[in-house]
Amino acid sequence: AAFYVGVVTNAAFASIFAANEQRVLRDVRDHEVVHRDFFAAVLGSARIPNLTPNFSSVNFGDRNSVLETARTFEDLGVSAYNGAARYIANLTYLGIAGKIVSVEARHAAAIRDLLAPRTGSFAPKAFDDANSPQTVLNAADPFIVENITAINT
Repeated sequence: AAFYVGVVTNAAFASIFAANEQRVLRDVRDHEVVHRDFFAAVLGSARIPNLTPNFSSVNFGDRNSVLETARTFEDLGVSAYNGAARYIANLTYLGIAGKIVSVEARHAAAIRDLLAPRTGSFAPKAFDDANSPQTVLNAADPFIVENITAINT
């Protein structure tokens, strides 16, 4: 959520993205904020506390830098939900996770289409990755100041 908030509030946003692209990125931001707030409410004190993002590697004034980073986050999100499903014992929460991962997959496809319109890159594989929590955290590490380790999975 923090990444997309940064994208849409950046001074260059309106100049580097066409109107239809701005709409997509605002929608993705809105979805990610809902997901973040949902997890904060459901997990309560068991959630990962607020993290300090490190977006120093992202040039928010460059369309490709923003979209490449967005693709990284969306693909990582899909792999995180897919990998975490086996740890979710509560069927209600598993169903909700399934609903969220389907939205994340649409985000990934939309971002990929912005990068390479009307090509096969929107869904490059028949099956998405399913990564372990530690693999996901390792991939996210460059974008987070705090050190996070998966325990009790």
